[in-house]
Amino acid sequence: MDILNITEKPQIDETIQEYEYHSYEPIASTNLNNPGEIRLNIETQDLFTHPAESYLVFDGKLVKAADNAEYANVDVITLTNNAMMHLFSNIKYQLLGQEIESVFHPGQATTIHGLLKYPEDFQKSKGLNQLWMKDSHTAAHLQNNIGFAARQVMSFKSLTLKAHFHSEFHLNISLGSVMTTKKLSTVLSMN
Repeated sequence: MDILNITEKPQIDETIQEYEYHSYEPIASTNLNNPGEIRLNIETQDLFTHPAESYLVFDGKLVKAADNAEYANVDVITLTNNAMMHLFSNIKYQLLGQEIESVFHPGQATTIHGLLKYPEDFQKSKGLNQLWMKDSHTAAHLQNNIGFAARQVMSFKSLTLKAHFHSEFHLNISLGSVMTTKKLSTVLSMN
């Protein structure tokens, strides 16, 4: 039987009654401050994974390129729409070592996908957690640009540590096959 059979009739299985979320860290040798592969392995365990409900959490700190100084509270900054996916050049989804899907330039791909697929109210719910809020003005003004202001509030939740950010990205937005499959997952690799 094929893992992903697109002609397969959808099966409805309601035997799973609740979800548990588990945290997975990148492989120990991964240095997140340097370019290179970031690999998350979900080893064979006594659990089923539901890739469409999986998400990545990003916590970080923005610093000025010139001197690595943190931004002050008076600085008017935010992250761009869909910022976290712009950090990667490629996302690969693998199942048992077999590549299921690969997305090059996930920042541009998921932005285009989001603009075409999601309704306006997406940015007021799940989308805002992913810093998805369209700009209402071309300038970076907190008063005139609703999207810029909303992303700043969601990006920098701490008023005392403005440069520290938190964002979540749901995999069903970046990977089309993840959204439609209920099959088991073993490896997610991001470059």
